[in-house]
Amino acid sequence: MTRIRIQRLESELFKLISNVVNFKMRDKKLRMINISAVKLSNDMSHAKIFFTSLDDTHTDKILQAFRNSKGFLKKEIAAAKFMRSVPELHFFYDETEENARHLDDLFARIKAESNNEDNNADN
Repeated sequence: MTRIRIQRLESELFKLISNVVNFKMRDKKLRMINISAVKLSNDMSHAKIFFTSLDDTHTDKILQAFRNSKGFLKKEIAAAKFMRSVPELHFFYDETEENARHLDDLFARIKAESNNEDNNADN
């Protein structure tokens, strides 16, 4: 498959899964999440679905809820009929925002320490 086709299918899967999670799923654990990315394997047999959550403390419960809902999601993908076969779904917590916050904190701490050293050198 060409990379352009895979990217188009990733985009379609992203829209579909986001819509299903936001409007069709009944599990309360999945109400506070956002789908952040969908990545298909080159042969399109596997899809990695990345999500973020407003409540970072329950990611294990959210992952379990996704695993329990995998059949429903696959049925929705099959019903959309934009893929010949439904990929195996794999769910991952997207740590990008968390890592970015951590880096921002580190940079702020380094800047504060640098300012303190400059102030001490002036005295």
